[in-house]
Amino acid sequence: MAELILFSPDNRVKLVPPSSEHDEDVAILRSDPVSLRYLRFMQPITAAGVAERRETRGKDPRILDFNVLYLDDQTSNWRVVGCTGIFSIDDMQGSCETGILLSSSVHGKGLATSVLYTLLKYVFEERGLYRTTFETAEDNAPMSGWLDRVGARREALRLEAWTDGSGGRTNVLSYAMLAREWREKVKSVLEGRMRLGDDVPHTTQ
Repeated sequence: MAELILFSPDNRVKLVPPSSEHDEDVAILRSDPVSLRYLRFMQPITAAGVAERRETRGKDPRILDFNVLYLDDQTSNWRVVGCTGIFSIDDMQGSCETGILLSSSVHGKGLATSVLYTLLKYVFEERGLYRTTFETAEDNAPMSGWLDRVGARREALRLEAWTDGSGGRTNVLSYAMLAREWREKVKSVLEGRMRLGDDVPHTTQ
């Protein structure tokens, strides 16, 4: 089977399957306290830990992970700037959960809107799933505000759903999006945001 690679409309963002050549970069990303501000359950990880995680998740058909590569203006090289993907995939029900994590080095550059547009276009138009969900910390106002503005529906507040790794708990907001909502509203909203260069906050689960 051919390797699945997705490109943003402007061809400056590329979603590629995780590979060993990116393990060091992903370890740095997943250990950055700025990027993990609202993902307090995540702990710093080594490149070896990333490799083990990549191999384990790669065997699970319910998970489809991507590394996010960005075409650097200055070097004309692709560099790793994040991770995204879908998980809890249920082909019978046509559902999944969507997640994103971007490096703090690219916050505010409009990349996350391109990443999520590219991924959701695949989810609904190529993969043919019917429903996806998003989860974010209740205090992640930028992310929840973005989800509200683009037309995702807030479905639940899950009290103390995530641990923070130090004995505390975090409330979690749950959002959902249906294929028809993507077609009727969200897709065009995201296309408009990309034209304007607007960014989306950088983390969901």
